[in-house]
Amino acid sequence: MKSLETLLKVAQRRMDELGVEAVRIGQFIEQLRMQEASMLAREETEVQLAASDPSMAALLPAYRARIKVQIGEVRVQIAQREAVLADIRGRLNAAYQEKSKFEQLIEQQKLREAATRATRDQASLDEVAINRVGFAD
Repeated sequence: MKSLETLLKVAQRRMDELGVEAVRIGQFIEQLRMQEASMLAREETEVQLAASDPSMAALLPAYRARIKVQIGEVRVQIAQREAVLADIRGRLNAAYQEKSKFEQLIEQQKLREAATRATRDQASLDEVAINRVGFAD
């Protein structure tokens, strides 16, 4: 059986790995949101240009339909990544609870060892006291 300290280190490592993965996915979600914002800004620019140029105005509906599809795809990717991120957060919470349990067990073990040492030391002192009383008689 592994020692509690080893199990604690494993739990901490699992938490660290999940945290890194959560950050990576969070950054990717942010990139997707920036991409979405960029597409919306580009669409607004194209709409303004089409308002001033009648030849572009005829192409605008097809362009807007294409942008709408692309934005929809980006939003689907965002939703998928957010679902993965929610799962990682759940696993991170479970890993934190596991780590906390190991920390508690280690603390309890230290307390038991200290109590055992104190009991042993007291028994030794009692034995010395009994022996001194026996020699004094």
